[in-house]
Amino acid sequence: MPRGVLDVARGRARARVATGDLARSIVAAFACATLAFAVGCALAHAEVARGRHVAFALFPTLGVAYLAACVPLAVAYTNPEDVRAGLNALRPSDYAWLFRRTWGAFRDAEDGKVRGKDL
Repeated sequence: MPRGVLDVARGRARARVATGDLARSIVAAFACATLAFAVGCALAHAEVARGRHVAFALFPTLGVAYLAACVPLAVAYTNPEDVRAGLNALRPSDYAWLFRRTWGAFRDAEDGKVRGKDL
């Protein structure tokens, strides 16, 4: 049987997306990341409007940080059987674990595809 993205043994029944507490914590974490991105963009825009044109460089930086923060959440949402039981994406230690595992798997993949054995 194939292994999951985060290398956790799968059960017989496979859920398509996260449900319950995991889904709620992922949606809340995504909302927090989106809010932080929007506030950062508003602050950068205010600095550019004040004449500090160097602040324009914050826009791509904020975009990259936002995407880097949301990819682990998307992986956990679409592959709930691959994350550890009781994961709460709002808890910093759990999010850090998810972030390290997801991006570590991408980093170590030779062809850009993540497989369970890569973790």
